Amino acid sequence: MGSATGPEAGPEPAGGRAARLWQGFRQHVLRNTLIVLAATTVVTTVVTAVTERLIAEDPPPTCPGTDCDGRSPQATGCFEDAGSHRPTEANPATLEIRHNPRCEAVWGRILTGEPGDRVTVRVAGGGTAEAQIAYETDQFTNMVAVDPARFHVEVCAVPGPASDRRATWQRYCVEATHDTDFSLR
Repeated sequence: MGSATGPEAGPEPAGGRAARLWQGFRQHVLRNTLIVLAATTVVTTVVTAVTERLIAEDPPPTCPGTDCDGRSPQATGCFEDAGSHRPTEANPATLEIRHNPRCEAVWGRILTGEPGDRVTVRVAGGGTAEAQIAYETDQFTNMVAVDPARFHVEVCAVPGPASDRRATWQRYCVEATHDTDFSLR
């Protein structure tokens, strides 16, 4: 006659109920593992894309225009993508004009001076800034706002008064206008 499971049901397979439960558990774990791996892949892809985009985008300047007057280009982020105009002739102290159009500001920089040497920057119709080398050979001024429509800048190197100077050069200046090429350095 028939059993409790019906007249056509055969004998319980080897391992019985425990084997069916184990097989179901394994399928459940495998399915959930695949779901977690797929979700992790999607999240990793999205986070990577967003992070790369944020890194690639230039952050806005912290001080555009006149808000940059008297501020450090390094502290404001204006230093990072600034262009340089550095004449190659008649430039004994390696003087350069630095300009960041995003910040609408300029500053002067002296690269091969001596302690006591000064660098000045003056914007036509605008402000001025000055800095002195305290040690080593280089120094830059704070920024001065520059109007793109009236762009005319003068940066000067002024030798210090030290009698034991290694180099001898007189005060000299370099100028830049809106037509000047500012290369990234």
